[in-house]
Amino acid sequence: MTSRRSFLLGAAAASATICAKPGTLSADGLNSIPLETFDYSQVTLAPSLAQTQFEQTQSILLNMNEDSMLKPMRTRTGLPAPGPHMGGWYDEIPNDKTPSGGGGFAPAEAFGQWLSALARGYAITHEPRNKEKVERILAAYEPTLQQSFFKNFRFPAYNYDKSVQALIDARQYLGTTNAFELLNKMTDAAEPWLPPHALDRGEPQRKWRASIGEPTSDDFTWDESYTMPENLYLAAERGAGERYRRMARRYLLDETWFDPLAANQNVLAGHHAYSFCNSLSSAMQAWLSDGSRKHLDAATNAFQFLDRQSFATGGWGPDESFIAPGGGKLYESLSSTHHGFETPCGSYAHFKLTRKLLQVTRDGRYGDSMERVLYNTVLGAKPLMADGRSFYYSDYNFDGSKVYFPDAWPCCSGTLPLVAADYRILCYFHSGAELFVNLYLPSTVRWTNQEGAEIRLVQDGDYPYESKKCIKTICNFHTDKKINNQH
Repeated sequence: MTSRRSFLLGAAAASATICAKPGTLSADGLNSIPLETFDYSQVTLAPSLAQTQFEQTQSILLNMNEDSMLKPMRTRTGLPAPGPHMGGWYDEIPNDKTPSGGGGFAPAEAFGQWLSALARGYAITHEPRNKEKVERILAAYEPTLQQSFFKNFRFPAYNYDKSVQALIDARQYLGTTNAFELLNKMTDAAEPWLPPHALDRGEPQRKWRASIGEPTSDDFTWDESYTMPENLYLAAERGAGERYRRMARRYLLDETWFDPLAANQNVLAGHHAYSFCNSLSSAMQAWLSDGSRKHLDAATNAFQFLDRQSFATGGWGPDESFIAPGGGKLYESLSSTHHGFETPCGSYAHFKLTRKLLQVTRDGRYGDSMERVLYNTVLGAKPLMADGRSFYYSDYNFDGSKVYFPDAWPCCSGTLPLVAADYRILCYFHSGAELFVNLYLPSTVRWTNQEGAEIRLVQDGDYPYESKKCIKTICNFHTDKKINNQH
């Protein structure tokens, strides 16, 4: 089988630049402008597993009962709450606790991600139903933006973070004019129940919750304030106000996480794999928004540790945790657990991190890592079902199997629709007049570059199943005007 790097280099040499050369870093920092992603609408996926996943997840979201989606927020704020329960994690009911969480474990936890995925879906398809549904839901959501929603709540930071993303995406992709007004109102309601700064899991959260009279059981110490800076920075960058930049800086988990990582100390072991990988995108955004070299170093070093602690598939995190390197625990997990690498969630965090690192460094190894995860994990996920059945774990056990998570609507039901929409912004990048090919997915990108050249570039074939066929047909690039190629 031809390697990805040889395959892409040979295919695109006459038509576009490949993200293969390491390094735009200089001794005094990073001097070049990061690569830019294309708009969602500029990349069209051909019929494929990736496109099927996008269509299936969008269909599930478009057909969700809106009253059911709003029921946890309305219930927690004392408003009339018509409609049936969603089931599983999503409901506001007394928690029927089980090892997998149980019913009522994380009320409304995927709400913001579902709205964000619908907004991104609209950016791709311009389907009016997406815009109409999101804006109807947001109008009904506004009365629930009260402090009572966040009080005595397991995951106030988690829920707030995902809803920030929904509101800034509604503004960005739907043009929702009152999105920032809703964001401010939600932030006012949430802030009294958010910690004053980022807190690691466990005892730091227990102490803080006790200080404000909140529950302190173990599951109330798993909130994820350390993932919030990415979306807070993006809110500020998109015009929501400097309030959000100040919040972003406050929630960077420096002392126990980014500071040692920046000093090249491997502190991954024991941390929750998905959420702490997700936090590395906050470090990258601190570099992109604030020019914080410490946070760029932290993310770069963390990726090296992560890469060396991964399975050959690119997956990581047996039993949802990073492990200590060098002790054989990754190998031992092949026979000790079936719960590895939260497939949609982990891939979503992995893609965000590697995309930002690739944009900043132009180093093709990040694209290589992205591709391993793409083909070995999330493209093989069982489909999200209308009753909330969701694929959660990659099973790397010697006696592996592919099964749905025990509870309906877990966190992966929120990240899979986002992953499926975001495939489009992983395939290609541009800078000035240059177009960069990163992933091979059958697709078309349309672009008018800064020199006025109108470019239509097509990839086809059946990679990775038929590599020889792909090498032959991938050369079938089409341009309406000649690409100026100097590489």
